[in-house]
Amino acid sequence: MTDAALQEARGAVGRPRLLTFLGTRPEITKLSPILPLLDERAAHTVVHSGQHYSYEMDAQFFEELGLRAPDHSLAVGSASHGEQTARMLSRLEPLLLDLLPDAVLVQGDTNSTLAGALCAAKLGIPVVHLEAGARSFDRLMPEEINRIVVDHVSSLLLAADDVAGANLRQEGCAADRIRIVGSTAIDAVLQVRDRLDGSTVLQRFGLTPGAYLAVTAHRAKSTAPDVLPGLLGALGDIAARQPLVWPVHPRTRAAMREQQLVMPASILVTEPLGYLDTLRLVRDARALLTDSGGLQEEAAVLGTPTLILRDETEWAYLVAAGAHKLIGNTPQSVRDGAARWLTAEGLAAIRATPIPVTPGAARRAVDATLASL
Repeated sequence: MTDAALQEARGAVGRPRLLTFLGTRPEITKLSPILPLLDERAAHTVVHSGQHYSYEMDAQFFEELGLRAPDHSLAVGSASHGEQTARMLSRLEPLLLDLLPDAVLVQGDTNSTLAGALCAAKLGIPVVHLEAGARSFDRLMPEEINRIVVDHVSSLLLAADDVAGANLRQEGCAADRIRIVGSTAIDAVLQVRDRLDGSTVLQRFGLTPGAYLAVTAHRAKSTAPDVLPGLLGALGDIAARQPLVWPVHPRTRAAMREQQLVMPASILVTEPLGYLDTLRLVRDARALLTDSGGLQEEAAVLGTPTLILRDETEWAYLVAAGAHKLIGNTPQSVRDGAARWLTAEGLAAIRATPIPVTPGAARRAVDATLASL
């Protein structure tokens, strides 16, 4: 079916034409509450870059979240930052020229986010950036470079909170381009929370609720040669005292191979998990240790104490509230953070903290987007 026929079949004739560009599992989950709303209210095309492409990292998320398949896939696959982004630009440009949407929606801080925004902006197509203004203030993070560039080529900046809005204004972004809508990661968890008991992940790995720790670590800084060996050692020490489960990201596996590292035997390793299994694992964990941005908010909604394996976070409001703790990623800082917070008293103090999460971001984001067209 051609795009014109597809849009007509969806009753899209005469409605605003919006194209959503995504490519990784965090984008899929955070956009999941928005995509159906856009299908209802716009001539909506979904384009997948193919940045994440394995079943576990991609298609499984569409299935679990009840999302329709993308209309187009660019199938860029894995590559260096430059090559991967270049493939996206060269494959997306002719598609945008053919479809000529009224706006392109991108989310977050991935290479797909960057490519979608750059390609659209170069063609004079307005860009809408969901999760605008998030800042770690660490320019060594590839994600930080991506999000800054995307914000400054975007026409509409959908920020999660007042801190993100202030970041944008301090960088010179016009106030009339900024809308505070909240975080769609919260909506995504809330829409599936009642389904988590159907996950069998705990049974499959012999886990008892509240009797294990969950860990994820995949960011470039965590997998660097000067960090990953010590991080593995510290997590292995923690796992020797209490069960620790780690669904290992492909980037982390690749880094371990390149650095000839061996996972400590005390850590229970799994392949990447689907969205529902991941949330069930996090919900029933004694605590989560992670460098992930998305999981920080997901854990907050689920009420799981979280120790962040970084020195900074884009979601500073959770740290400021006392719901999450920054413990760094050096061997000593991880051991010290575990010794301080992974005690009955430490975890009780975190759990007693009111968590400032507000639902409804998806509808506010869609309203703001369509109002801007």
